[in-house]
Amino acid sequence: MKVSVVLSSYNGEQDIIEQLRSIDGQTRQPDEVLICDDCSTDGTVNLVQNYIEKKRLKNWKLVVNKQNKGWRKNFIDGIFASTGDLIFTSDQDDIWREDKIEIMEKVMLEHSEINLLASNYREFYPDGKEKTGPNKNDKRLVQVKARNNFLLVDSPGCTHCFRRSLFDIAYPYWFEEYPHDALMWRAALFSDSLYTLNDDLIRWRKHTDSAFSKEAKNLKNKRAKVEWIDLNLRVIDDLKKFVRVNNFKNKNNEKALERNERCFKLRQKFFSNSNILTGVKLIRYWNCYPRYRQYLGDWYLIFIKG
Repeated sequence: MKVSVVLSSYNGEQDIIEQLRSIDGQTRQPDEVLICDDCSTDGTVNLVQNYIEKKRLKNWKLVVNKQNKGWRKNFIDGIFASTGDLIFTSDQDDIWREDKIEIMEKVMLEHSEINLLASNYREFYPDGKEKTGPNKNDKRLVQVKARNNFLLVDSPGCTHCFRRSLFDIAYPYWFEEYPHDALMWRAALFSDSLYTLNDDLIRWRKHTDSAFSKEAKNLKNKRAKVEWIDLNLRVIDDLKKFVRVNNFKNKNNEKALERNERCFKLRQKFFSNSNILTGVKLIRYWNCYPRYRQYLGDWYLIFIKG
């Protein structure tokens, strides 16, 4: 089985060599490493190129974009260009345990029912603090099933290993605002082929100034939240199409989709009419919120922050 690693880079000179070493040091060497640089303005490109040349890594390829695409499109284009049967997505600043590929490939080979496997991880911070999450390291293999708050992606893309065959049926539903890891997680979830391995095979570097953190902060205003609600209604509609087109029949999954569609349409109405009764009606959909505090956040944005 051919294994590809797709790494997205942008101005990562501070940490990228450490990540390249952790990929290069894998007990099961990847058959293809595709590094997609999104027009870095620091020394990232030179560092990567020099590393590849010095190590004589013939199956590693650096692609530098002609213009900045943004991290979402950079990742999705890299995955599309990869040729592996199994694809691992990588951030530029994490550290993989040396047996990450070996262990995850073995699970995928032994379990044809799995289309996306996510490992556990260990977060580490600039101040030296570390914590394991989101699961205990008991080495268990667990199927993830759709909950009412299924829009919450429990494991970041840097922990994912997925089959090319899953990407091929998920890709038609990607759009530019859609993170690749959320796309793949939900495609696996609604095809009943999403599993987690409770083993922290990666050290996930956390930054307060990451692109994702900045975008999360931007959601703390009414206009951005309305756009986010509209986006998720599109995601839900696309998931319904994905399930129908691929004949993935599961009544519980279908109920979760219908319930979330009603919830987000009601949230959309709440932001439009600022009606207290509409907000009260949303209580019945409390468990559809990706995070419970978002329900109170809606009230704050509508009636206090404006």
